[in-house]
Amino acid sequence: MSDAAGTPPPPPGAQPSLAAAAAKGSAWATAQGLVNKAVTALAMFVIARLLDTEQYGVAAQALAIGQFLVVMTPLSMGDVLIAHPRRFAALAPTARRVTLLVALATAGVILCSLPLVTRVYSSYPAGWLAGLLALLALRPIIEASIVVPLSAMRLGLHYRSIALIDGGVQLCATLASVTAAALGGGAAALVAPQVANAGARAVLYARSAGPQPRRRFHRVAAAALLRAYFAVASAQYAHNLLVMLEVLVLGYVSGDEQTGIFGFAFMLATQANGIISVQLSTVLQPIFGRLQHDRVRQTAGFVRAVRVLGAAIVPVSLVQAVMGGPLFRLALPEKWLPAIPVFAVLSVMQGFYFGNNPTMSLLKAQRRFRLYFTWQFLQLVAAVPAYWYGASRGGALGVAIASMSVWATGVPIAVWMGIRPGGGTLRDALLIFGRPWASALPVAAAAWFATGWLAGFGPTGDVTSLVFVTPAAIGISLWALRFTDREAAAEIGRGLGSVLGRLRRK
Repeated sequence: MSDAAGTPPPPPGAQPSLAAAAAKGSAWATAQGLVNKAVTALAMFVIARLLDTEQYGVAAQALAIGQFLVVMTPLSMGDVLIAHPRRFAALAPTARRVTLLVALATAGVILCSLPLVTRVYSSYPAGWLAGLLALLALRPIIEASIVVPLSAMRLGLHYRSIALIDGGVQLCATLASVTAAALGGGAAALVAPQVANAGARAVLYARSAGPQPRRRFHRVAAAALLRAYFAVASAQYAHNLLVMLEVLVLGYVSGDEQTGIFGFAFMLATQANGIISVQLSTVLQPIFGRLQHDRVRQTAGFVRAVRVLGAAIVPVSLVQAVMGGPLFRLALPEKWLPAIPVFAVLSVMQGFYFGNNPTMSLLKAQRRFRLYFTWQFLQLVAAVPAYWYGASRGGALGVAIASMSVWATGVPIAVWMGIRPGGGTLRDALLIFGRPWASALPVAAAAWFATGWLAGFGPTGDVTSLVFVTPAAIGISLWALRFTDREAAAEIGRGLGSVLGRLRRK
């Protein structure tokens, strides 16, 4: 692996098949994701007992503002490099310098904006908000040093090393957050470990990637890279702003308590989807890039991957929405109970959002950056008035409902646009979402009635819901999928069989 950054990836014939590489990469990414998402979810419940809703709100607001101010996300340069795998060694040194210069300028913008930010969000403690943002100003600079080694490892399909680094660092960051909250760190317990996380990843990626290309800086290449970087980063910024817009609007309209409720519910609701979809997107993008001249194979692979992803995510998301009430009542103090309906709506939203990250990876691999930007920008235009109206009428719950509406409309349309060049139709896109919903929704409705009845028995009923109703609902949903999407059901069955077989051998 020592030459991963210094040479372009070997030709496909010198490697295992791309399907095998994708499967292996997804397995490693998912394995570390499972462990870390479980630990993160548990840690969030612990931190919720240690922090007030207002402290959680300040941290969520600082993270949202920090993301809002980072217009040129450093890691977007990695997408540019991955889209040109054969020219990686020649472009990497110039890309490194361009990214660092942009990151330094971004850090300066964040620091200069502190007086204005504390004035706009005057209901928040100015010292805490400014201090957290000053700390977050370091993250773009750190991420700029990550771009080249991480891109080299992704192009080399070194997913095992990436998974081990990401998993180990994230686990340490999660434990650090819990420790800091227990020691009275307040909102900083949720922010400082994230900056430290980026620093640790930068060091470990550089060591794993080995010697990096050190050719001369080329002005012509820099101009071309900057144009492509701006196109990708603009689309990524629109997406990041869209994801953070709920908190930005809610914090301005409704204050820190509603922001804290939403931020906590959002963090928990996205764990199940994040286990697979984000990690799968990281694996798929370089593989889709190698198929950019064979749109039919590229589209077929994408549709297959997203169908299986939806078949797994939709049942889990709908059952998760139902089980929020029993879980929150058992594990959290009363101050967090208003987050139950917010968590339920955001969990239902994941039944549409799962297609977002793979579609972003597909469009980047196709170099359709203009379409990627247009999609995110139009969603953003629709979201601003919807979120504002939701926040003013219903606080955190109103914003959650508006967010679900935006993603439930935008993602299926984007999937359709992504598969059109390879012969995909609108019907193909709608079936990706319709099939798992058709099998999972009736089961989730039955589970909702069951948990409502069991809630009348107090904590004993809630425990019964979590221990018995949850696994039964997920299992029945996956079984029912055989009648709506037999192929996806078979894929999930083979995957589970492979995992169980390995466990038996061990």
